[in-house]
Formats: sequence, C-alpha cells, structure tokens
Amino acid sequence: MDESHAAGPVDTAAAQLRLPGAREETVELHRDREGHYVLPKGAHVTTSQQRARPVKPVTRRVKETIAFKGEGATSYGTAAVTERLVGLLGNNTVAELLGVAKDRPGRWIRGEGIDAVNRVALADLEALVGQLLAAFTPEQASLWLFGDNAHLGARPIDVFRLQGSGPVVDAIAAHEQGAFA
Repeated sequence: MDESHAAGPVDTAAAQLRLPGAREETVELHRDREGHYVLPKGAHVTTSQQRARPVKPVTRRVKETIAFKGEGATSYGTAAVTERLVGLLGNNTVAELLGVAKDRPGRWIRGEGIDAVNRVALADLEALVGQLLAAFTPEQASLWLFGDNAHLGARPIDVFRLQGSGPVVDAIAAHEQGAFA
C-alpha cells in the first residue's frame, strides 16, 4: 500500500462490487488525497453497462526445459567469452581485472578448466564490457572507466574491482540519463 492510501480517506462513495468468491456487495469506497478510489483487494467494479469479469489466474506453466539452438549457444562458453574479452581488452588487462595470473585467460581459451568463482567473475566482466560498449565508443569507455565518477564517488574501474559490475552498470545508466553531466 502506498503512502497516499495510508493517509486516510478524504471522500467516500458507495459502489456495487464483485468481491472474491463472485459475491456482489455494496461497499463504501474511499478516495485518497490524490482523488483515486481505494478498492478492497480482488474487487471488480460492476457498472450498469457491463458486468465485471473476474481475472482468471494463470494456469499455464512455463516449459521446464529450453532447447538452445544453433551455434550461438557455444559463444557463451568460457573459451569463447575469454577470447572475446582478450580480443577487446588484451590478455594482461583481463587477467588484472579478474585478479588471476596472466597465463589464466590463455589457458581458458585453450579449454582448461575454470573454477566457479572465476566463471562468475568472467561473466560479470563481460556484462560490464557489453554495457560500456553499448553506451560509449571504445575510446570514451576507456576514459569513463578510468575517470572519477560522481555517481560512484570513485573511479568505475576501482568500483568494479571491489564490488563487481552492478554499481558500475547503474552508473552507466545514470550517465545515459544525463545524471551528473
């Protein structure tokens, strides 16, 4: 319930309502300070021109399996993601951003195993790079990433290293909306 409804009624009216269980009943409606009527939960207003239709609950289930088709599904594997990031940023930068040894990205590209923590960090870095390149040119992205940011109160690259891509992606969105310009 929002604050306007919690403030109390300013005006009242009576209406014929269909309440849960398909029973019809005349109830007192309250108007909030913004002029909106506050209806009982699950109620539907009946007018003289039409009868209210109750909303049917969703009974369809979402499929429990999804078939990923085509070669695009393999482009999300560790080797493909690492290769993309190394191609964009360079091997040493990827290793530094992920906090791993400089030989690790090359090993992942060759198909060597990756632990769960680094797999998540790799996906997080890819998400950040995708957001950066959607919002900026590569040159602008680099300048923005290493420059001071009022939204974050720090350099985005430092926030990424400490907190992951979430706050940095939020700052990108704020920049796109014109905040702190």
